[in-house]
Amino acid sequence: MCHRTLTTNSKNTYLGLYLGVETFIAILIDADLQVTYRAVVRYDVDLPEYSTKNGISSDASSNEYKADPVMYIHALDILLNCLESQGADLHSVASIGGAAHHYGAVFWTDLGFRRLCGLTSAKRLHEQFKENAFQIVSFPSWVERTSILQCYDMEEHVGGMMQMIRITGAKCFARYTGPQIRRVYEKTPEVYEKTVRISLMSSFLASLLVGNIGSIEYSDGSVMNLLDIKYKAWSEDCLSACAPGLKDRLMQPIASNRLQGRIADYFVSRWNFRPDCMISSPTGISASIVSGLNLEEKVLVIFLSTADKMLMHFKQRPQLDDASIICHPTNIGEYIGMILLRNGCLVREAACKEIAGGNWHLFNEMLESTPKGNAGNIEVRLDKMEFSPEAKGRLRWDSKIDEMSQTALTGLANFEDPKYDARALIEGQIMHRRVVATDAGFDVKGVNKIIAIGRSARNPHVLQIIADVFNTPVYTQEGPPPTLLGAALRARYAFYEYREANCHCTKCKACSGNQPKVSYAEFFRKLPYELKLMAKPSPGCEAIYGPLMDRIRTMCRLLASSTSINEKLIKHK
Repeated sequence: MCHRTLTTNSKNTYLGLYLGVETFIAILIDADLQVTYRAVVRYDVDLPEYSTKNGISSDASSNEYKADPVMYIHALDILLNCLESQGADLHSVASIGGAAHHYGAVFWTDLGFRRLCGLTSAKRLHEQFKENAFQIVSFPSWVERTSILQCYDMEEHVGGMMQMIRITGAKCFARYTGPQIRRVYEKTPEVYEKTVRISLMSSFLASLLVGNIGSIEYSDGSVMNLLDIKYKAWSEDCLSACAPGLKDRLMQPIASNRLQGRIADYFVSRWNFRPDCMISSPTGISASIVSGLNLEEKVLVIFLSTADKMLMHFKQRPQLDDASIICHPTNIGEYIGMILLRNGCLVREAACKEIAGGNWHLFNEMLESTPKGNAGNIEVRLDKMEFSPEAKGRLRWDSKIDEMSQTALTGLANFEDPKYDARALIEGQIMHRRVVATDAGFDVKGVNKIIAIGRSARNPHVLQIIADVFNTPVYTQEGPPPTLLGAALRARYAFYEYREANCHCTKCKACSGNQPKVSYAEFFRKLPYELKLMAKPSPGCEAIYGPLMDRIRTMCRLLASSTSINEKLIKHK
């Protein structure tokens, strides 16, 4: 296949945007996929007037993700100003791609809808979205459980949990947008009644860029408990289980590779974008990671951040339990399996503080000085209510504990030697990931490569433990974070797919060599950002960790059974 479109003298550039929880980031890449400009807005620092901490409003309760949509609009204005002040030629931007966090939704009022469609370049972007543009500004967080009753009700309405999985690719999760919308409808029906449109954060970003309500694309729509992932359409049963009149408020979903339209005139007048600049459909974080890595089969992505996440590519729809199936963002008809685990970096950082006074060098020395398998000393630590299993608490076992004994229920207060503490925590976490992935239906033993990303992926000792526990080599990717890179690459491919591949001018014919249009995977087969091998599995590691998997599985099951009834069985309140 011809790949000369990646090394061209074109002056076109491509903008990738990432609307995150704590930051809004932009990168500009050239025709050779090299980053030429980068800009970051940190909400806490750069937008203090919105009073956020870690991107969340300071008056949010513990079970809320609360943020003002106007803050994101303000951040977009600052980002574009920052790029322009650095000398970026925004008129060279041929297309824009985006990614956004999954948390909550935007409930548009009629006034907000009209302001969006009537943007004027005489005012800054955020100045046109003051009060009353949005119906609510408080969104449940990705860790909230207050909509768990709505989950049970929606599943019952469609015929049970397994039917919900069959339709949407996942059981009803309290963090998903469908149950959240139902809760808004039930608790504040007047708010829902006055809502004219509902956007995910990804389609909210698209809406701002095109100056009209953007459509929800398939991959982000997959994590709503509303989309029939087989037929790529809203499920009538799920919609009726959620709220009346919802279909009109969501509009029709669109394919992930569809364009949202051309950039709004506002951006042309104010920042000199070209009028034909295309807006590729922004998507969610997970789908953008997949796009940024150009993920292959038999590769497992482990995202090590505030929450840990595992992603795997499937050509055919898999049979997964306790996981989510997402429509693939670039390979039509294929899927991504996703597992989200709440207890990630914050637990690792808390353990480092307790064990080594926050000194990671000392913590890593403890990891290095203890043997693989940690002499049978294991810890499962779930500081927050986990998703899989639904459990909270800590359990320590040494090699002497009988799984059927009374001591197994309470575990040990401490290990005989504190030198085992660090490895017990990290190995326990990674073995838990392997058990969850295996039980969910991921073919862990068939994986030939693991790509680690996120904060903890910078720790080579953690990466070595991952390689040993999974018995698979671990890589990291050089260059921009995959979430952000995926947004920019999808913008680049959109220009190829909708312009270059369909153009009949002499220049484009010479470039393509009159060959048929290539797929996303083929187009980016050779990325300038190579994978770097970070850790190989140690000889004999499977013989060490394989037998420990059943013990970890049992420990998780015991923690789940002992979790407080008030936390685990909210349904019966």
